[in-house]
Amino acid sequence: MSKYIKKLSIPQSIILAYAFLILIGSLLLWLPISSASGHWTSFIDAVFTATSATAVTGQVTLNTALHWNYFGKTVIMTLIEIGGLGFMTIWIIFFYYIFKQQPNLKQRKVVAESLSLSGGDSIQQKVWSILRFALSAQLLGAVLLSFSFIPDYGIKKGIYFSIFHSISAFCNAGFDLIGNSLINYQNNPFVLLVIAGLIMAGGLGFIVWEDLLNYRRTKRLRPYTKIVLFTTLFLWVIGTVLFMLTESKNGTFSHLPLGDQLINYFFLAVTPRTAGYANIDYITLSNGGIFLTIVLMFIGASSGSTGGGIKVTTLVVMLVVVYRSINHERFKILNRSVTTETVRRAFFIFSSGIILASLATFILLITETIPEGFGIEYILIEVFSCLGTVGLTMGLTPHLTIIGKIVLIFLMLVGRVGVMTFLWSLANKKRESRINYPEINLLVG
Repeated sequence: MSKYIKKLSIPQSIILAYAFLILIGSLLLWLPISSASGHWTSFIDAVFTATSATAVTGQVTLNTALHWNYFGKTVIMTLIEIGGLGFMTIWIIFFYYIFKQQPNLKQRKVVAESLSLSGGDSIQQKVWSILRFALSAQLLGAVLLSFSFIPDYGIKKGIYFSIFHSISAFCNAGFDLIGNSLINYQNNPFVLLVIAGLIMAGGLGFIVWEDLLNYRRTKRLRPYTKIVLFTTLFLWVIGTVLFMLTESKNGTFSHLPLGDQLINYFFLAVTPRTAGYANIDYITLSNGGIFLTIVLMFIGASSGSTGGGIKVTTLVVMLVVVYRSINHERFKILNRSVTTETVRRAFFIFSSGIILASLATFILLITETIPEGFGIEYILIEVFSCLGTVGLTMGLTPHLTIIGKIVLIFLMLVGRVGVMTFLWSLANKKRESRINYPEINLLVG
């Protein structure tokens, strides 16, 4: 067995690590000790829930608040934490800092790949910094949420709810114990802003936060950090404005005061960036709002973050390439040339994501039933939600067929590890041919 594991490529090792974690979580959730009724849970639903938690998605076939007891909820919370920080992150902490075992070169490469760290980074120190930052942010979030949740649910339940939702929000998971996500908190701007803040903190990525926290000492930001901050801020602002345009006409939040409306529009722009908390029943969202949500889900968060999607830097590279190509200019960002390999990776990720989403949509259109009054958006929001590890739905998830559940489980796993990592795990290791073939001139466009 050990010989087989040693032969695995880095992408295959990452996939195997997440699959192993999902299997353990599925077995625990399958047992009667995890359900509120004390009965066995359907194994496919246990796998779906474990995958959703590990992939920090939040898509659920069973109501988290009602179906699971506190043991089951704690299993889900643990899977969210490990899945959000990365399985290999926990492994490094466990063995390096507790058993004082040095990770070998391949293990360090697996961690670096899974966390989008550069090869020159000191993995142990980086992992420890990531863990300290994540736990600090989650603790702060839990304390802030307790000011609302303890009065609402009592001391014990309120503290547990605060910890669970802080972890879920920071890891961009979207699981809730309330029963209808944050719809009951539309008129509570404090809770919405705390959850949004945790989502944004987790979605920016650990590389960006390291730069920001070290800024007072270094007085500089890496080009990557500048690009991520500018693009993310732009998406938050433009998303808020566009949701105001689509939902003001629709009257979505017309029952709220103006200040609460603005915060709810802002929350609508933040949560599709792979978080999945809902401050509205998405059935009532306008067609324009649904389309905008799907676009934001596909873009996702930043590289090396707790979120999914194709990532904001992928979007930036593609837009720059298109713009520069129109003007016949070299591909550059912030006076830095963009390498051909980066361009290739960006378009590979984008096109692969579209192809996977299209195939999954086609399958679900055959296997699932769309209720009267709904169109293809009923399927699309589910597909892009799972691929982007978001967790938003228009109501399809609890009614999925077995095939539908398997398709979405697959999409959630791919969304968490990344399209490129997943496809590379399937690659043949044969040495590339040294034969140079004559070029072909194809008419395109």
